[in-house]
Amino acid sequence: MTYLTPNVKIPATGGQMDGFLARPDGSVKGAVIMQVELWGMTAHMQEVAERLADAGYAAVAIDLFRGARPPVPTDPVEKWSDTFQGFDDIRATLDSRHTLDWLLRGDAGFDAGAVFAWGFCMGGRFAHNLAACDPRLAGAINFYGRVNFPRMETKPFLPIEITRLIECPYLGAFAEVDDLIPDADIARMRADLAGNSNALIEVYEGTEHAFFNDHRDAYHAQAAERAWRQVIAFLGRHAG
Repeated sequence: MTYLTPNVKIPATGGQMDGFLARPDGSVKGAVIMQVELWGMTAHMQEVAERLADAGYAAVAIDLFRGARPPVPTDPVEKWSDTFQGFDDIRATLDSRHTLDWLLRGDAGFDAGAVFAWGFCMGGRFAHNLAACDPRLAGAINFYGRVNFPRMETKPFLPIEITRLIECPYLGAFAEVDDLIPDADIARMRADLAGNSNALIEVYEGTEHAFFNDHRDAYHAQAAERAWRQVIAFLGRHAG
């Protein structure tokens, strides 16, 4: 697994966390908080941030693991499960909010304008949570983030329970085949977002979980390119 090199420090709950910031050479159309996959601050996250910068958006990938080394895809599934169960969702949601504060204050060194959250896999639920919990967010993008799972001490509320609180624009991209995200969960999300005219959830045919990540075997080039175009269109519509 190849990891990125952080280049910024961001105030967070009880301290600081690392981030990787990419920004355009010219004017900033808006900013995107990138909430990372279960694998953490990988080269893939840096590459996506740089693509966003090339498209005119500042992007900051945030280290929700606070420097701890998360699992890698070749680890036993039990280690993935242990990481998920032990991960503090309240802290990560607050860390996402602190990043929003940091950008809106201009502490990143530029006027961020409209700020969006884009979460991948594990990070998808924190983009979802931030959209439900902070009305300052301009929009949320959830790429195959799990929103329903057994309640536990580290997860006292479930993302799917707060979907109806989301009033900002929302874009969900999910795989056709994903054991972690059953059709019933997607149907419930669609129903709970039915009153939000700026919400769209799409299931990509012929794909598996993580289809956007070109470092993974599940990568689906055609679906990933179409999803990218949707993201750029979504940002363009709602950046103001």
